[in-house]
Amino acid sequence: MSIYHVEKSELPVVVFQADGSIMKGVVFLSASAYSHIGQQTLLDLMKEPGDFFPFRSETDAFCVTNKQTITHIRFDPPEEASVYESLGAREDVDIKFAGGEQLSGTITIEMPEGRNRLFDFVNAMDGFFLLQNQEAYFLVNMSQIRDVSPQR
Repeated sequence: MSIYHVEKSELPVVVFQADGSIMKGVVFLSASAYSHIGQQTLLDLMKEPGDFFPFRSETDAFCVTNKQTITHIRFDPPEEASVYESLGAREDVDIKFAGGEQLSGTITIEMPEGRNRLFDFVNAMDGFFLLQNQEAYFLVNMSQIRDVSPQR
């Protein structure tokens, strides 16, 4: 065992790429996060510096994957969902990606009073953000979105 070895937990995910490909497998999360107390979340991993993260496919093939080529990542809600819950206005939205794929769900807009519209959220957001629906949780990549609209 290496002195550089760090224990990680595996989180099953489905990664949707901008080219239409889909990767099923696991990502590796640390026992502690840099930005808060507790275990690293998938959102923490996606917001870490660097363009790539480790991924192991369901066929046991290992690779490092480019964050910028991802449209969204699907994962099951964690047992302790509170690590993903936040305060703010909840808004049901429809998202269309540059490649034509669509995703619907609920986002939480955590913005200062007077700047908490959907317009403000999408213009202030950088990287990935959380979207939830009845099926699963998703991390959505802002750089791959064509447009976002409130559900009617």
